[in-house]
Amino acid sequence: MKDILKFLREARIGYLLFTSLIVLGVIFGAFEIIDQTLLKDIPPETMRWLYFSRGALAALLLMIWAAWTVYNYREYYEDQLQATKLRYSDIIEHSAEAIISLDTEGRITSWNRGAEQMLGWHRDEIIGESINLIVPDKLIELEELEHIDAEIQRRGYIQNFETERLTKKGEKKLVNLTESYVRNKDNETVGRSLILRDLTDVKMREEQIQQSERLATVGHMAAGVAHEVGNPLTAISSLVQVCQRKTNDEFIQDQLKKVREHIQRINKIVRELVDFSRPSSMQTEHVQINEVIKSAVGLLKHDARCRDVNFKLNLADNLPSITCVPDQIHQVLVNLLLNAVDAMKETAKPKITIFTLKQQNNIKLTVADVGKGIREENQPRIFEPFFTTKDVGRGTGLGLSVSHGIINKMGGAIHAESEYGKGTTFIIKLPIKTEE
Repeated sequence: MKDILKFLREARIGYLLFTSLIVLGVIFGAFEIIDQTLLKDIPPETMRWLYFSRGALAALLLMIWAAWTVYNYREYYEDQLQATKLRYSDIIEHSAEAIISLDTEGRITSWNRGAEQMLGWHRDEIIGESINLIVPDKLIELEELEHIDAEIQRRGYIQNFETERLTKKGEKKLVNLTESYVRNKDNETVGRSLILRDLTDVKMREEQIQQSERLATVGHMAAGVAHEVGNPLTAISSLVQVCQRKTNDEFIQDQLKKVREHIQRINKIVRELVDFSRPSSMQTEHVQINEVIKSAVGLLKHDARCRDVNFKLNLADNLPSITCVPDQIHQVLVNLLLNAVDAMKETAKPKITIFTLKQQNNIKLTVADVGKGIREENQPRIFEPFFTTKDVGRGTGLGLSVSHGIINKMGGAIHAESEYGKGTTFIIKLPIKTEE
């Protein structure tokens, strides 16, 4: 009865009553006309029977009318309910976030397209599996799920909880988790809903911004150091040359020669400091990256250090041009290639592979070597100014910092993937754009 009354309230009962009164008016009006015209001479007993029949017929017609009206309203609201369900289903299905439902046992009952794209499993593969399948073993050992469960029991939900989840390939994704109970109409818990937002790209951009800020700070410092060191160094170099001309003593000449060699080394560091700190003010041009690569490789082939190196070029055809300072992108490539050559000095068959391809609005450029690789603990620091793993005197630690700054100013990105003992791959993304 309660459900019927609720339905009648929702079915615009006022409209139903109003139309019913109209139907009654039509019925009784019709009977009154019949009474006044056709039934004037009917005996009273017969009239009473006719009045009774008229009332019963009116009630029957009214019931038929009411039933027909309610049926139509019910059909209308069922259609509306179905449309609403489909609308919300589409919103969930096409959300960029992973939206997952669990039953009370922690088994997955729904898995939207965002979850498929983020974590790699198709819904047919994972429906019915435990949620533990996407939780790293370390977090299971740390009882993270129990902590989440306790928080949900206390508050009814957990929101913006940063954690990690596993992809089908076993890779870890940094995610923002929101989880809450799902209840039925009797307020009984029938499961949970999870929303996962991928934070991997967000964190990477934050780290790039922090790295750029650190490089900018060091750049200002480097400019000051280069200026303060450069001026007295020029004077010292001039005095050494005067001393060399004034003496014929072989021992003194030999020592002065060593002094000049060290001065030249300091000069090189100062020049790199100046390059590192100098803002980009050179004219940009539309450049074909494949031509720059061929030029850089052609230059290095004449270097004695590269005599035994096998350069393999896999360059995509018909790449769009990029907007950059040609000498700067050339400098980046030479830096990466020379680093690769240095990393392979003990490799029996040194090889450098260079790829280019178009990815959406970027050109992807990779430089891969088969050298000794970079130790895992050093990988986060390779773009820091003055950080180097080369022998003393062989590197200043500014080459990759300068390259990072150049690519960053172009609106691109650069990062390295390396496995110690197997080699290193530098990956550069260059935006495809033209000057206004």
